[in-house]
Amino acid sequence: MAIVTSESPFRRETIGEGAVASLVRFDHPHGAPQKASEEEAADRFQINVVERGWFQLGYQRREWTLGPGSVFLSRPGDVYRYAHRRDLEPDVCLSLSFCHAVSDNLAETFERMPVAVPLTNRLSFLLLRLGSFTAGRAPTSLDDLACELADVAGHADADRHGRLYRPEQLRSYAQRIGAAREMINAHPAGRHSLWELASKVAMSPFLFARIFRELIGISPHKFLVRVRLQHARALLEQGMSVTEACYASGFNNLSHFIKTFRERYGQSPSEFKRVPGHARPRR
Repeated sequence: MAIVTSESPFRRETIGEGAVASLVRFDHPHGAPQKASEEEAADRFQINVVERGWFQLGYQRREWTLGPGSVFLSRPGDVYRYAHRRDLEPDVCLSLSFCHAVSDNLAETFERMPVAVPLTNRLSFLLLRLGSFTAGRAPTSLDDLACELADVAGHADADRHGRLYRPEQLRSYAQRIGAAREMINAHPAGRHSLWELASKVAMSPFLFARIFRELIGISPHKFLVRVRLQHARALLEQGMSVTEACYASGFNNLSHFIKTFRERYGQSPSEFKRVPGHARPRR
């Protein structure tokens, strides 16, 4: 939750800490003392998800009974009411807390979000990734996931349409789409046609393209281009020439590469190399 004191019955486990956000699990164990109701004032922006168990959340004049898979947010200065029923399993929650340094950037996004965030398939996919995040992972990977979650949750109310996948169906799709992403990330310059990617994860091209876009937010082709551009940028930073970086990243046309790079980063590859600190001599 937002505030934890030495008297709190919650057990707190810090899973990861990055420059942008930290991830903590709060567990209310069976048999621990429970207050009928308590109020807490949030001290930072948070996205919280109930992993298991139940509790009641109140904000202003509204109340929600939240169970497994429910998502709710906290905003600095807002006061929330929490209550537990003795006939229901106590809750275990993941809390993704954003540091104060990014508060100004998050204020508008969180202001338009409902306290109890509606689920979409893409949000559920990101929550699966959050739930599988383990201690020892790179802090930047947590920060990237946190920023993506804030963006997707901020549009969840407007993006609700169609049916939600069943949990086992979502896990299956997430595993297959995740495998395709890993293949692209591991070999950006490889030949990754839609048919080949879909075939390797045992999906039809049409289903693969639809599910990929729904869970990732962009098409497989746009994702591939984005990864190749990131790879090209890294090669340019290492001192590789524009032409070499183009073909080493999987682009087959130099002029198209230059145009696409400029659209993505706001400058041409040669302009990027001229910025001090970007182009380093190759060894």
